Amino acid sequence: MKRREFLVASAGCACLIFAPNGRAETAATGPVSVGDLKSFTKEGLDAQFLKKGFFLVRGKDRLYALSAFCTHKTDAQLKGATGAEKIICPRHNAQFALDGTVQRGPAKRNLDRLAITVDAKGQVTVDTSKKIAADKLDEAPAFVKIG
Repeated sequence: MKRREFLVASAGCACLIFAPNGRAETAATGPVSVGDLKSFTKEGLDAQFLKKGFFLVRGKDRLYALSAFCTHKTDAQLKGATGAEKIICPRHNAQFALDGTVQRGPAKRNLDRLAITVDAKGQVTVDTSKKIAADKLDEAPAFVKIG
């Protein structure tokens, strides 16, 4: 391998390794099975799927999925620990409530709600490729009913 070829190949590898987009390395791009509906017993934020690019939130009798990417700069992955009361963008300090609404800018748009379904056996699936329109948040597949 010639020096020039080595440098070009090395630069390409470095770009992949040190990509500045901040997205999760394993962020899902389609359906993700998240388990049995009966296993979501605690209300509030569930961050166990953060590396897949989303949060689960149980509120009252509903379970829904929120994108874990800031709407201010979509390359910034949000932070939120299981049980937390808000979701924060570590890059620009935007804050979101657990329903995905903006609590503090610079973000101006609420978090994306992702399609979520439950099959006849009670298995829940989040489809990260399907965003729910803001005027459809009270309809399936914006949430699954619990209880």
